[in-house]
Amino acid sequence: MSRPSPILWIALLFLLLLPSTAGRLLLDLAGGLVLFLLVLPFILGGLGWLGWRLLQSRLVTCEVCGLTILPSSLQCPACGYELKTKRPDDDLTSSIPASEITIDVSAEDAD
Repeated sequence: MSRPSPILWIALLFLLLLPSTAGRLLLDLAGGLVLFLLVLPFILGGLGWLGWRLLQSRLVTCEVCGLTILPSSLQCPACGYELKTKRPDDDLTSSIPASEITIDVSAEDAD
C-alpha cells in the first residue's frame, strides 16, 4: 500500500487556514455536522419520551391483580379477569345530547 502524499494534507490545511471561500465552506460544513451530532441525542430522547408517554396512555391496568397490559386482549393473562375495555365510540352512543341538558344556576347575595 502506498502512503498518501503529505501534499494532500498540506493543501487541506491551507484551505482551512486561509480566509478563502472554500475554507469557510469547509469550516461551516464541519460546524454544522458537529452541531447536528450534539443535538441528535436530545432529539432522539425527546421522540422516545413522546413514544413512551403515548404507549403509557394506551395501557390498561387489571382491576384484580394490577397487571398492566395492552387493551387488545379481553381477559387478563395473569388472573383471567374479564377486562372492561373503554372504546371511544362507547361514550358517543351512551351520552346524552347537549340539547337535552340544562344547567340550573342560582345566585346568592354575599353579605
